[in-house]
Amino acid sequence: MTSSERAPRIWLALLPAGAAAAAVYWLTLPADPAPVPQQAAVANAAGPLAPSADPVPAGGAAWPSLAGVEMPAGPAADAAGNLRLTRALRTYFDYFLSARHDAGGIDALDPVVHDDIRRHVPQPAAGQAWQLWRRYVACLAEIQPEAARKPLAAADGTLDAQQVQQLRALLAQRNAARQRWLPEVAQAWFGDEQAYDEAMLARLEIVTQAGLDDAQRRQRVAELDATLPEALRAAREASARPRAISQTIADLQAAGRGAQDIGAALAQAYGPEVAQRYQQQAQAEQSWQQRYDDYAARRAQIEAFAGLSEQDRRQQLDTLRRQAFDNPSEALQAEVVDQAMAARRQAR
Repeated sequence: MTSSERAPRIWLALLPAGAAAAAVYWLTLPADPAPVPQQAAVANAAGPLAPSADPVPAGGAAWPSLAGVEMPAGPAADAAGNLRLTRALRTYFDYFLSARHDAGGIDALDPVVHDDIRRHVPQPAAGQAWQLWRRYVACLAEIQPEAARKPLAAADGTLDAQQVQQLRALLAQRNAARQRWLPEVAQAWFGDEQAYDEAMLARLEIVTQAGLDDAQRRQRVAELDATLPEALRAAREASARPRAISQTIADLQAAGRGAQDIGAALAQAYGPEVAQRYQQQAQAEQSWQQRYDDYAARRAQIEAFAGLSEQDRRQQLDTLRRQAFDNPSEALQAEVVDQAMAARRQAR
């Protein structure tokens, strides 16, 4: 196998889970179908629903999507018996919404949510929580179809100036819908998210602004970052970190540096934990690559043997792959690499 045919590197899979690239939340919002018609949501918001005749276990625990997920704290009442309007309420409602497909839709969720609210709080808090749930559902019914209109980023993740303005308009519509349907909780539920989106939009507008050179863009971005609240600066730094690590590794590899040198550079720039993760993955990759090279040499002999039928050849290749990679996931990875290499050879 030539150096150009070596299997692709996979170490990036070990980057910390949840460390996403800096992007506006809206770009990753799933464009799910509206959970319930807006007219029905408004009608149902007027009053409580009758308890389900065939209730699902408390909290919807029987639904696969909630298996192993801890039930969030439910609604709570204040000293006067009214509903406490907390951020935790959104988490509680989102817990049920995450199971809407398992439940068969919002209509099937309604009795479960209604009954669970009543288990947590008496009236008037129970009625207030139920109406808030229905208005939240109605808000999502209005917002989610708009998500399908979000501009599509280019292959490298960039947007042009016109797309950034389209995104700003969509975000404004989303925020207006939240204020209209959920005025008493809009800030508590979505304030941090909205502030982060606004900051990221401002960055995108700087990046796409005509007439600026790279130095001017860097200066304006730095000035913008300096005005961000501490929490947003931390989120910005966390989202940019994986990309910076990846770029550092790519630059060092392009310069011909080995795994030991790259690990030392990562330790100095990002700390020993990142360096250790890279070195562990580099060792695992090297081990896998050696086994793949041995397998590929034996595979080439089978492919070159003229006395085999196509069926026998496939059977021998499958047997060889299973013998070389006793881990099914590694065997599957080898098969995917085989296909990629074959496609590359055909394209030459």
